[in-house]
Amino acid sequence: MSNHDFRTIIGGMNYNQFGKKVLATQIRFSTLEAIFEVDPEVQRKLDPQRRSEIREFILKSLRGKDFYFSPFIFSARGALTQTKQGWALEPGAKLYILDGQHRESAFASALNHLHSQKETAEETENDKEAQKIQGYIDKLREYPVAMQIYLNLTQQEERQLFTDINTERKEAHNGLIMQYDHRDAYTKLTRKVAKQLQDQFEIERELSRLSIQNSAVTSLTTMRKCLLAMFEGNLSVKKGEANFGNYQLEEVAAIATAFFQSWLQIFPKQLANRKKFVSGLTGIQVALAYAIYHYTKKHSIRHLEAIQQLRSLKKYCTWKHDDPLFIHLYDTTTRRIKHHSSTTAIQKTAFKFLDILDKERNGST
Repeated sequence: MSNHDFRTIIGGMNYNQFGKKVLATQIRFSTLEAIFEVDPEVQRKLDPQRRSEIREFILKSLRGKDFYFSPFIFSARGALTQTKQGWALEPGAKLYILDGQHRESAFASALNHLHSQKETAEETENDKEAQKIQGYIDKLREYPVAMQIYLNLTQQEERQLFTDINTERKEAHNGLIMQYDHRDAYTKLTRKVAKQLQDQFEIERELSRLSIQNSAVTSLTTMRKCLLAMFEGNLSVKKGEANFGNYQLEEVAAIATAFFQSWLQIFPKQLANRKKFVSGLTGIQVALAYAIYHYTKKHSIRHLEAIQQLRSLKKYCTWKHDDPLFIHLYDTTTRRIKHHSSTTAIQKTAFKFLDILDKERNGST
């Protein structure tokens, strides 16, 4: 892209999609900032929380690996004219954003944040830090934004496209995220532990939900839920940095491995047989981890010690669907436990496990 007669010239490839002309291109973010506009009659109101989440992702990614976004989508509203040099945007004309508003705003917010940090570093005469931050600023300004620009949509068609994008879009499923996400500490820990356990029992790496017929004992998605429940007592979505307490990363990995290995001691030999036993069900596995979290808090003990106490469950539980321990989940019609993965169900199951562990600790039966 270049300036020609004070016009912005955009290169790229144009094609037809659903009878509409589209220009596929890529430009630097610093250029994009100057040539786009938000139409409140088409776009929804900006969500500051969503912008903040994306900004933190961008800032964190700058210090690590490269990051990627799907193409931003714009409407030209007739402002682009094809020339020999490329597609020309006349001075003062704008492209109207249809998808990518929060990402664009997060980019701008991240740049403002970095400029503020650089100013602080300069005022404290920390030249090395200021130089490093300038590198991040340059990287963001030069970030290549992939774009799809619809050349001839009406405003009504823009609204329809915006609605279609935000109604039909499907996020990457958890199984895929578990395999490739390099930003989340719990996801990375899960993959590391799963690799160590791969010769001990089968772990599903692609699917997030396991059917009765699946031969895997657990999935990467469920393992991550277990780790989040065990270290933080969190049974919902995790946002922000991981909190492993006072443990070092090496200790965290050892604890995680020990927890999953304990299943081989406390569960029946056919632990993946979901028709006969509950040991392969997500709600039961997460409840065990959640019980460990509360046991360590209640008795002020380390996780490894608490995990060792799980062995006492084997004396009190057959792990069959109709075991009295799971009466709160048992469906007499199907003769299986149901709805075991809700937050309430996991909490009830975990506290039943805790009752047993406490009895053993106190020497009563």
